[in-house]
Amino acid sequence: MTNAIVVKQLYKTYEHKPWLGTKTQKEVLQGIDLTLPRGKVLGLVGESGCGKSTLCKVILGIEPATSGTVLINGQNTSGLSVRQWRVMRRQMQVVFQDPYASLDPRFSVRKLLSEPLDIHGLYAHKQDREEYLRELLRAVQLDAAFLDRYPHEFSGGQRQRIAIARALALNPQILIADEPVSALDVSVQAQILNLLKEIQRQRNLSILFVTHDFAVARFLCDDIAVMQNGQIVEYTTAETLFEHPQAAYTKKLLAAVPSVEGR
Repeated sequence: MTNAIVVKQLYKTYEHKPWLGTKTQKEVLQGIDLTLPRGKVLGLVGESGCGKSTLCKVILGIEPATSGTVLINGQNTSGLSVRQWRVMRRQMQVVFQDPYASLDPRFSVRKLLSEPLDIHGLYAHKQDREEYLRELLRAVQLDAAFLDRYPHEFSGGQRQRIAIARALALNPQILIADEPVSALDVSVQAQILNLLKEIQRQRNLSILFVTHDFAVARFLCDDIAVMQNGQIVEYTTAETLFEHPQAAYTKKLLAAVPSVEGR
């Protein structure tokens, strides 16, 4: 069975060339190897600045890799044309961290959800489109009456549900979630995580879930990769990682997780 995402020896280097002075280079990704099996959730955990979001951008084609290979459903994404990437977008969608920034405030919910459908020429008939938009909102547990409202009229949790509905509009096989709950209140985080878990189960989605929170990763993920300074330092099942962590960095991160237990 083809894996949803396979990353092999992926490197990403940024160059900085000032007007005066010497050109410098920074290696953000250093030989990343990852596999996201179909229908599973892979957690990517690490502190801020370790390269998690950069890895997502390279997988999504937003940033080019310096070297290495990214396979999406068995297809090498290196050198894909704009037209080929458009086809790939139907297979893979993203939910960003901040729902306040990821939704255009000028667009109603109807237009936000309709935009990807317009781009790909789906549900062109008015009645079919209306029913599908209502179905998308039901999938994220929102009322269809919200279709003609605007992002500023919603709470943070509701906005993130709308962002998830937009990501589901093309019925993708793969979802990349880049810290989708870190900007939300704790109680709302639990609701969104439960929603993602239910959607993943119902649609058999393959999810790459980026987070810095081990508790969140333990709840949602089948496997976890721990990232430090652009490298994967530990990669195993969620159960094994929490019961028998191997890397010293993983042990330090787990030791830093707050606990209600004490003497």
